[in-house]
Amino acid sequence: MRVPVEKLEPGMKVGYPVLGEDGSVLLNQGVILNPTYIRRLRELGFKSIFVETDLFQDVKIDEPIKLDTRQRVQKIFHDTVKRLQRGDMTSYREVSRVLENILEEILAHEKSIVYLVQMRSCSDSIFTHSVNVAVLSLLLGKYLDLSLLQLRKLGLGALLHDLGKIRFPEGFLKEKESLDEEEKRIIRMHPIWSKEIIQSHTDYDFLVSLIALQHHERLDGSGYPYGLLEPDIHFLARICACSDVYDALTVDRPYRKRFSYAEALEYLMGNVGKLFDLQVVTTMVRHIAPYPVGEVVRLTTGEVGVVVRLNEGLPIRPVVRVIQDREGNTLERPKDIDLMRELTVAILCLAEENVEDFYSPHGVPTLGESEFID
Repeated sequence: MRVPVEKLEPGMKVGYPVLGEDGSVLLNQGVILNPTYIRRLRELGFKSIFVETDLFQDVKIDEPIKLDTRQRVQKIFHDTVKRLQRGDMTSYREVSRVLENILEEILAHEKSIVYLVQMRSCSDSIFTHSVNVAVLSLLLGKYLDLSLLQLRKLGLGALLHDLGKIRFPEGFLKEKESLDEEEKRIIRMHPIWSKEIIQSHTDYDFLVSLIALQHHERLDGSGYPYGLLEPDIHFLARICACSDVYDALTVDRPYRKRFSYAEALEYLMGNVGKLFDLQVVTTMVRHIAPYPVGEVVRLTTGEVGVVVRLNEGLPIRPVVRVIQDREGNTLERPKDIDLMRELTVAILCLAEENVEDFYSPHGVPTLGESEFID
């Protein structure tokens, strides 16, 4: 189950590996937490991790790609970015090769409902975020029946979409809650810089650079850097745009708490046709779990439980293991509720959140100026 770092206690056991920005394992599954580990997690900016408990020994994290594949692509991408920061105009062929491994695993993944493990520090956004956006974009591309060639271009464009951020001044936007006009101007340049960096290589692909250039454009012309309207935004860039926003919203930032997966999907749905492509968002709603395994949720009954299994075909109604009654008392014998069968019960919100905090009067999650920072 996912536990906020501030609620961790010595003696708890790590339930899923905690990775650093370069893909290295900081804490492996099964490690017993001590005060030093917990303090270090806080210092690194982690907001939550998964822990093991006797109540959930039968629950398994099932990402669409293997952990070692994620580690490998994150390390190669991390090394590539670091070389670019030093001025070494390295080839993307190594990145392209490891992306093939991700694509193979995604194409072989048989389940129709998927989720990504969102567990990272606030400081590594360009690395883990870029890998997540690539994986999510490829998953959407698969469900949208893209060709193999299109998937390869989409995966590489999504992985490299934020490369332009390496030109940001050192310490730029660190823990910023509001932006002045110059900071906004610099942020709106990063898609152009991403395109320039990609096109600086002799083996670059135009469509890959176009995805990076257009991933912040919006259908109504409110995006950047050029304020393009719907007909001028490439479909692959629209996929990357939705993946980018979804991943950015579902992790903690220094200036805001993470949106739940359901709230992020609600934000995308509430802006279909205005900001985001209908076909892409509809595909996300059908195939991305709004309540992934391990999430602690509150039910409409007032009870608290943990999602332990997803139901194929109806992602919004998983199986929940109830651990607290409506008065907040811990149950001696937890019970599983299959929301596919118990139709009078539904998930209200994440257990530690107040659902009203995230929603506007119209029921769509709202974003302030911090949306620019992502």
